[in-house]
Formats: sequence, C-alpha cells, structure tokens
Amino acid sequence: MNNVAHDYAKIIQSADLEKEINPLCTNIDDMLARLDEFETLLASVRAESNGMMANNVCSILAFSDNFDQLRKRIDSLEQFVGCVSANLGEVERAVDISEEELHVTDYSIKGLLIKPLKAKLAASDSSSSSGQPRTNLVEGKFQPFQIYKSDDYFGKVEEETPAEMILSGQLE
Repeated sequence: MNNVAHDYAKIIQSADLEKEINPLCTNIDDMLARLDEFETLLASVRAESNGMMANNVCSILAFSDNFDQLRKRIDSLEQFVGCVSANLGEVERAVDISEEELHVTDYSIKGLLIKPLKAKLAASDSSSSSGQPRTNLVEGKFQPFQIYKSDDYFGKVEEETPAEMILSGQLE
C-alpha cells in the first residue's frame, strides 16, 4: 500500500499542474466573456421588442375602428373575385361555342383567318343537319351576357377634372 501511495506521489510531483490547468482557465474565461456578450445582446433585444410591442399595440388599437371597414372591403373583394370567375367561365364557354361554329382548331394566323371562311361556305352549302348545334346566336345575332360592374363592389369612383387636380395639388 505504501508503494502505491509513493508511486502516486511521484506522478503528482512530476506533473506540471500549471500547464494542465491554464488552458482550462483560458477556455472558461472565454466562455464567460461570450456569455456576458450574449446577456447584453439579449437585454438589448428585449428592450427593443418591448418598445416595438408598445408602439404596435397602440397602432393596432388605433386602427381597430377601421378593421370593420377593411373586413367589408375584403368581403366585397371576395364576392368580386367570385363574380369575375363566373364571368370568365361564361366567356370561355362562349369562345368554345364560337370556335365550334367556326371550326377553329388551328390557332395560327392562317387557321384563324382562312378556316372560318371555309367553314362558313361549307355550312351554307350543307344547311341540312339533323341535330341542333350549340350556338351563341339568338335570331342570327350574337347576344353578349351581362358582366360585372366594378362600381357594384367598390363604389362609384368620382373622377376629378384636371382643374380640380391642379387646385388640390395633385397635378402641376
């Protein structure tokens, strides 16, 4: 047992503790400095976010009266988009029917100009057909469908005359 204690004493005496501990102390000091920097940064972010929250909450509360108006405008816009979508569907249907009537399958300039004329001549020659084809014509005339009016969704916009624009400072 004395031999083991004596061997450990020799190892401890021969070890340079200063050399072993200095790198650890340096790393600990570096970590403490970084931790201090992080703490300062965190305090700065907290202060900035508290200031931003105070300003934004006040702005939101001040705008709360306008939220109802904004909601109504968004609802009107959604209705408008639905109406435009329905109108677009009608226009596409009318175009499809017109393309069938004119036998348009080629969308080149030649196909758009020459084929409808040939189809019109061929249709007048063979006017006896068994089934009623789809058509956009009523009594031989194209009947456009009613499309939306933006004033119904956004209100009527009063246009200022150039003289009024100059007086209000919008036009110089």
